[in-house]
Amino acid sequence: MKILIIDDSVEKAMILQRLLNKNLPYKVDIVPSAEEGLDRLEYSSSNQNVPYDIVLMDILLPGMNGIQATEKLKKLTKYEDIPILMITSSSDEEFIDSAFKAGAMDYINTTPIRPLELLARVNSAIRLRNEMDRRKKREEELLETTRILNMTNRLLEKISSHDPLTNLYNRRYFDQFLEFEWNKLSNSKKPITLLMLDVDFFKSYNDEYGHQAGDTALKKVAEVLSESATRNRDTAARYGGEEFCLILPETDASGGLLLAKTICNRIYNLKIQHKHSAFNEILTISIGVATAQPEDVNKMSMIDLIEKADKALYEAKSKGRNQVVAYDSKK
Repeated sequence: MKILIIDDSVEKAMILQRLLNKNLPYKVDIVPSAEEGLDRLEYSSSNQNVPYDIVLMDILLPGMNGIQATEKLKKLTKYEDIPILMITSSSDEEFIDSAFKAGAMDYINTTPIRPLELLARVNSAIRLRNEMDRRKKREEELLETTRILNMTNRLLEKISSHDPLTNLYNRRYFDQFLEFEWNKLSNSKKPITLLMLDVDFFKSYNDEYGHQAGDTALKKVAEVLSESATRNRDTAARYGGEEFCLILPETDASGGLLLAKTICNRIYNLKIQHKHSAFNEILTISIGVATAQPEDVNKMSMIDLIEKADKALYEAKSKGRNQVVAYDSKK
């Protein structure tokens, strides 16, 4: 711990220094003016560390006085915890009151210098500084603990809602989000469209190229889906295995069909080699599209929407794959 004495009376400052050095195991430095004191305290430095732990400062200094220097220091956050004890040979309450208002912690009357009082007040300042340091350390530890806890919670939330391979939402989140949007449907006055996608001939792809290549292919499909979910509430999910879903709130059948065809073409244009595919030995997907209107909430359930999209997907596959089929209630 280091103590700085700011006093233009060399004799008085040296007496204080000797008393402190004799009774306390701290380094004590002396400067004769507030300006030099601010330099020693690195007032103009961007470094947030303050080189002294306690300041004893005379109220009446040449140039900038002690009260002005204290006010200057206490305006900056880095000096808010440093205890400042004002040195005065006066018992004028106005002076002392001004010192406290400026931010001084205590004062020492040096007419005469009372060693026991000096040590008691300095020790009190030391205890306060130590307590402030402990409090700040506890606050920093608490902030760090809170940061780690928040980071852990975010990680757990992601683990519980995301598919680890594709980083899309998982089936659990898909069910929750679709239910949430379904419950909003009657009030939104706008339709919702669901796309169900399946990678064509994926088993034969895995058999031919291996599961690692299969995982890479699924990731590429997922990347296209993620990029296609352009609006805030559009939600892409891995439904299971090689099957994916895309929830499109406030999207009608024509909009869903257009996006599905775009996705289908984008996957084809990736030109992922698949020698057992019926389409130029390229990996493709099939997509089923189903749409619910606000008034359908009273006629069907969320499960019905999934089943309709699934039936449309089955039809797309039965028609030869690499295509999009929209559910037709007339069939």
